[in-house]
Amino acid sequence: MALDPNDLDGRIESLIHFDEYKPKMGSDDAIIVATFKVMGKDAAKDLENFIEKGYNWVVDADTSAGEISNGNYLVFVEAERRTSFPRNFMSMISDVNNLTDIKDWSMIYYEKSDTRKNIVKPLSIEELENSIPLSPKKYRDGRTAIDAIESILNTARIPRKPGDINEFRSFTRTVRD
Repeated sequence: MALDPNDLDGRIESLIHFDEYKPKMGSDDAIIVATFKVMGKDAAKDLENFIEKGYNWVVDADTSAGEISNGNYLVFVEAERRTSFPRNFMSMISDVNNLTDIKDWSMIYYEKSDTRKNIVKPLSIEELENSIPLSPKKYRDGRTAIDAIESILNTARIPRKPGDINEFRSFTRTVRD
């Protein structure tokens, strides 16, 4: 089924999550996972098909097996962790804009286990470039730095309160069904 302009008006949430979930098609350091929240299973499947069939840089697109809340489903979009991702993704968003009434998209990149530290930012090529590690090496280096800080604090036996180490722990991605 082909989508017509504005077919998904009011169906897609304007906040896109990046790297909150583990990829199905590769390792965390090689694949970026973008997540859209969509109201209704049919609308989610429509968005999934639109993205998967329309963009050769998309490794996989998938809809959550079940409802996550109040009739909402997640659409996962997986792409290789490359410097071309921001440009490709924003081009796709430009096309998705024709299907929905969203004018201002926002994003959140999950880099810390304490989700209060993950900041919502306006979606743009620049924010994608600045927020998301765009190579497997940069991804691994960032995770190594966080683990090193935790190890140093533990070795130094710096007095801490329960839970304050959360800020330094690597974010553990949620496995999806």
